[in-house]
Amino acid sequence: MLNKRQEKIIMLLDESKSWITGKEISRLMNVSDRTIRSDIENINRFYDKQLIESNLRSGYRINADVLVTLPIELNSAIPQTPQERCVYIIQELLFEKKEINLLDLQDQVFISGYSIDNDIKRIKIMLEPYDNLKLVRSRNCIRLEGSEQSKRLLYKELLSQETQGNFLNLNKLSSMFVDFDLLKVKEYLEETLDKYNYHVREMAMPLLMIHVGISIERMFRHNYIETTRNVQDLKKRKEYVISREFFTKLSKKMPIEVKEDEVILFALQLMGKRSIDVQSDLVVKKTGMNVDEFIEDIIKMIKDEFDIDFSKDLDLKNGLAVHLQGVMERINRDMDISNIYLQELKRKYPLVFELAVRVGRQMESTLDMKISEDEIGFLALHLGAAYERTSIYSKYRAVMIYPVEQAMSNMCLRKIENLFSERMDIVECVSFFEESAIRKLEPDLILTTLQLKHNLDIPTVQISLFLNTEDESKIFQTLNALDRNTFKRDFEDSLIGLIQKETFHYDLDLKTPSEVITYMCDHLEKLGYSNAEFKQSVLKREEMAATSFVYSFAVPHALNVRSYRPAISVAFLKKPIQWGEFEVKMVILLAIDEEHQDVLRMFFTWLSNMINDANHFASLLETKDYEDFLTKIVD
Repeated sequence: MLNKRQEKIIMLLDESKSWITGKEISRLMNVSDRTIRSDIENINRFYDKQLIESNLRSGYRINADVLVTLPIELNSAIPQTPQERCVYIIQELLFEKKEINLLDLQDQVFISGYSIDNDIKRIKIMLEPYDNLKLVRSRNCIRLEGSEQSKRLLYKELLSQETQGNFLNLNKLSSMFVDFDLLKVKEYLEETLDKYNYHVREMAMPLLMIHVGISIERMFRHNYIETTRNVQDLKKRKEYVISREFFTKLSKKMPIEVKEDEVILFALQLMGKRSIDVQSDLVVKKTGMNVDEFIEDIIKMIKDEFDIDFSKDLDLKNGLAVHLQGVMERINRDMDISNIYLQELKRKYPLVFELAVRVGRQMESTLDMKISEDEIGFLALHLGAAYERTSIYSKYRAVMIYPVEQAMSNMCLRKIENLFSERMDIVECVSFFEESAIRKLEPDLILTTLQLKHNLDIPTVQISLFLNTEDESKIFQTLNALDRNTFKRDFEDSLIGLIQKETFHYDLDLKTPSEVITYMCDHLEKLGYSNAEFKQSVLKREEMAATSFVYSFAVPHALNVRSYRPAISVAFLKKPIQWGEFEVKMVILLAIDEEHQDVLRMFFTWLSNMINDANHFASLLETKDYEDFLTKIVD
């Protein structure tokens, strides 16, 4: 039997994936080099295999090929860098514990008390932007104090940093696979797809290649998966033909054998949500719910617990629907599937993994079955990609209708993606129009090479297969019109709601900027939006430089003091007053809390557009009352 220190040595070497000297290990374990040598001898003797390799110059390294053959459960991921440790500590305080014992923490992450002290300093700096969040130390324990809203905001911002460019960047994802070149495999797949004029959206490719990579890793180790799903109809589909030819091509380039089950599973991945049409819905059999209802419950749980809205992410819904069928089958057959990147996912992406853990718990509760950590790791891949997509959801969703069997069609499609990929994402390609199917995809626009009339309220652009400059211009104009409509909708949803009648002032008879700011801030304080500190900050900012503009308005605001609640207070003066270099008639006081910082960007975008329309702005200055003001700013 191994002792706790020896188990930690295996974990440490597995996490490192490289050589570590005996001196480094002994320092982390607080024992002598000799004890470490003895521990490693005992580990190899216990497993009767050379699990840990040794080298006089380099030290020690885990033998990954031996590790996968042994029944070793490594349930903890060890954060290795200061940034990883800080996120680990914050995660523990957000989700697992009310407080952390620092002596236990040293034991968990294998570092000294001095390093922990430095990590605590880093965390305090990370918390500075959050006014009511603070890390409190009491003797040998630390805890996180603050509002639930601020804790959620902290989690989401750390999650954004964690996912940024890591789940949708194929170059980064390919580095996970050391035994083969995933980018070369992608070339083989694209050659096969092109041969059959089959389109896979650019956004869907990274996760699809992850599935391919994991399949190849399994096949390298002769660890083939099996499926008993009734998929006879699948063999008639183009996806099956593509999958078989793709794996046949791979088998000629790599030491792998083509297995029918792997071909079937990849064909189902290519089909996405449509794969449920050729197989029985295992969720219905287990719970009576269909897969769509089950996934909507998962999406709702994520929104309720994490304030993350995936309700519009069809890629996530489709990915979970396909993955869920595989999970159900594996559990029903008592079949394990290993995720060789589990520890790397847990260590590098702990916040994504935490999200996946919560989804796994929801699945366990509803399905009344145990979800393994390996399965949770696969869920984390879907969720990480979904969260990364939230940062690019400003892109419009387009459906392309064109004769998919024509060779020219793919050229047209590629050209559109090259020209407009930063502004829109082609979510589906179809060869004919079916109203119910198009409505279900919820596109922002339709591109078609065919003459098309329909009753849907969706902008539709007819283009030629050759995509000439006139076609490009029509698409640009449609996207620009969507931009204007989107901004107006977001503006009305986010900004107008902050301008309340109780914070609107008309015909104020005041003489100086200081009097106006004091009056407006005192009124906000009386209504419970802010406090006296907020007013002092606004006045101090005004002393630094006047916030007036040449167009007869001023925008006073605080330096770094947040309001309790977000508000935009508006005042129209009875007579223009001198405010810095300019005379001012309209005053807009910004009182924004931490959660609504994006409102500032939207406000100044609106203001810039308004100033550029002199007639509109002149009309705004002639506002008669609150209702008239709202009408004019959204006009």
